[in-house]
Amino acid sequence: MKLQCSCGAKYAFEATPEMLQNPIKFICPSCGLDSSDFVNELIRKEFGPTAPVAASSSVPPVSASGRMRITVAAPAAAGAGEGAANAPLTCAKHHEPATGECSVCHKPICHKCMEVFGYFCSPLCKGKAEAQHLKVPVYAGRKDVVEAQFWRKTGLVAGLLGVLVVLFLGVWIWYAWIGSVPHPYFSVRFDDADRGYAGRAELVGQEQLVALHGGTLARYDLKNKKTVWSQELISQAQVNQDVKVADEEEAKANEGTGMHDHHSQEDIVRSVKQALQSALALHVSGQNVWVAQAGKLTRYDWDTGKAVRVVDLPESDVELVESGDELQVVGLLSVTHVSLANGDVRVEQVGPAGARTVAVARTDAGGGLPGTSGNDRSMDPKRAEAQAQNINLPGRLALPALLGNARHEQQLEQALRDDSPRPRNQPATLPDHAELFRLASGPTGFVQLSYRLLEQRIITRSAMKAAPKKSALDGDINGAKTTEIVNETLNDMQRGSGADTVSEDESRYQVTVHLPDAAGTTDWTGEVSGPPQLLVLKSVNVVAAGKGLVVLDKSNKKLWQASLTYPIPGGDAAMGAVAREASPYGEGPCVERGNTLYVFDQAVLTAFDLNSGNARWRLPSVGVIGLFFGDQDSLYVNTTTGNPDDIKYSRQIDISRKTEAVVTKIDPNTGKLLWSVKPGGFASYVSGKFIYVMECYDPNPTDQDVNNDMIASLQRPAFTRILRLRPSDGRVLWDYDDNGRCPVNWNFNQNSIQLIFKREVQVLRYLTL
Repeated sequence: MKLQCSCGAKYAFEATPEMLQNPIKFICPSCGLDSSDFVNELIRKEFGPTAPVAASSSVPPVSASGRMRITVAAPAAAGAGEGAANAPLTCAKHHEPATGECSVCHKPICHKCMEVFGYFCSPLCKGKAEAQHLKVPVYAGRKDVVEAQFWRKTGLVAGLLGVLVVLFLGVWIWYAWIGSVPHPYFSVRFDDADRGYAGRAELVGQEQLVALHGGTLARYDLKNKKTVWSQELISQAQVNQDVKVADEEEAKANEGTGMHDHHSQEDIVRSVKQALQSALALHVSGQNVWVAQAGKLTRYDWDTGKAVRVVDLPESDVELVESGDELQVVGLLSVTHVSLANGDVRVEQVGPAGARTVAVARTDAGGGLPGTSGNDRSMDPKRAEAQAQNINLPGRLALPALLGNARHEQQLEQALRDDSPRPRNQPATLPDHAELFRLASGPTGFVQLSYRLLEQRIITRSAMKAAPKKSALDGDINGAKTTEIVNETLNDMQRGSGADTVSEDESRYQVTVHLPDAAGTTDWTGEVSGPPQLLVLKSVNVVAAGKGLVVLDKSNKKLWQASLTYPIPGGDAAMGAVAREASPYGEGPCVERGNTLYVFDQAVLTAFDLNSGNARWRLPSVGVIGLFFGDQDSLYVNTTTGNPDDIKYSRQIDISRKTEAVVTKIDPNTGKLLWSVKPGGFASYVSGKFIYVMECYDPNPTDQDVNNDMIASLQRPAFTRILRLRPSDGRVLWDYDDNGRCPVNWNFNQNSIQLIFKREVQVLRYLTL
């Protein structure tokens, strides 16, 4: 009989029937594996139960030269032999209970063997099976199979992670460069004849937009990208009538002057349309759409856009304020209450019998550079500087010659008119003993302010530096002296037009604050120095005048008063008791937040304790124009890089000076500066994680013919730039540019931006996390 051990050693021996009675002991000399049970089993299969049995014999072991030792066990009792035959099989290699048998040689194998070879006892049997193409199942617990499964799973997991990483990077890149950047979501374009110079857009929900573009009121479905309805609010008959009046007024103004100034019919029509469009006021509350126009308040149906209710107003100059469940139309001497629920109207007249207002024109700061649309005999330094800084290179080289020609024309005009330079920027004041009434609206309703002049005191001072002793035109003239020559020419023209001085109103006024809705409340009356303003806040009312302010509670009791470093901006004795339109750049100049009253004058932002009037902190900052409050009472300030000299020499022109817009974040408790950035424009919207900065420029906002507008024709094109800042540090998250045009109005709502251009209504949107 021939055998091969699992270690590969081969053996041969003679098998006899006597071995059935006396099982042999078979131990491999090479590996020491005891295969006795396996050999005896082969012997039993070889001879079978019919083989003769010897009485007694012994089989000597194979000699060492055969590399095998066979020992014959002592004769065993019959009972013991039967027990051995019924004993459980064990693995000859590992001496453990067998869990299977080899698929080739049927040798008992244990789980350890199966972990190495599967359903084989050795590599030899495995090789035989492969050579004979035997179909043997794969043992799932075999080490190489387990390892293969492990690495296969590892590869799948790694591949999946790789796909996820690539997908994440792709999504992140798409979001960072495309998804999170504004893009046009909806737009409606208008013909050139339907230009809009004023307007407003209100987002209702997420997919409905009500827009007033010039004289066109429309509702748009943003989701379906369609116009639901559209209404023209300015008729051609209105335009023709106002054009006729404008022609008559111009002819009357030129009568007896020897001048023949006459604007083209196109310019007059455009000017009339601009005035009519600017007089429209839109207010949207849910599905209530209201428009105030020429002494009327009209409600338009949400579904059809047709006028369903027209309310006659006592006044034309009104402000629309939503308070609770009603719309308040606040005029100068009246408040019209309109119920948003059922449309009921109630008119409330304010002021004593015979109360009147004084129509005094608002002081004009002046126009831009000579030769530009909207210019005047005096120039607004900031406007002139901005226009000069936006002129292209050929325009800069030609600017000295253009200004020299303009100065010569100014001198000729003064000679023809026989005019001497007269002071500009005179503050508007009231005639003696005349009393003016105004209404101021706020979060708690409206308050009446009346005041009259007690003693007039106008202080006139120079607001320009002395002219240089040596003219820039002396000596050699070259390109390096262009800025110096332009500055000298512009400032000479300022002095020639009498715009080198400013007049500050330090007159004494008697002021009375009346609470119309508080029956039995005593009026507060006091004297102030300077033109008074009334600001209605949540828990207090503030009377601001000149460099002082008086704080009253809601029962008209005086809480405290304080002095400021500079006057509060916006004071005008004849017109300015109430601001008729909110600033797009924040609240102010007085803002109540918690138990603090924030006040900014021309150069200082101060935080007062609301109850005591003590100053908690002061922050010097020239040119603050508005405050925003974000989450956790964070304070954002729109200010500039100006300095006190800009206030002292407010009429001086320097085209090399560029006063930049600054957005700062301040700790409202301590006044500590947290961060400051110069994004190019002012913050126009702050809400949670959204901070938007708007910067735009239009060299010709009235679309005057550039052939007659020399400077405008040399300036850079119009542009629009919108930035989003990160609240934590002011870093720019994205920068959106729209070159070639500038919006006439804009509105922000979370991740939606509504823009009103002269020829288009556009909505921008982007994704946000």
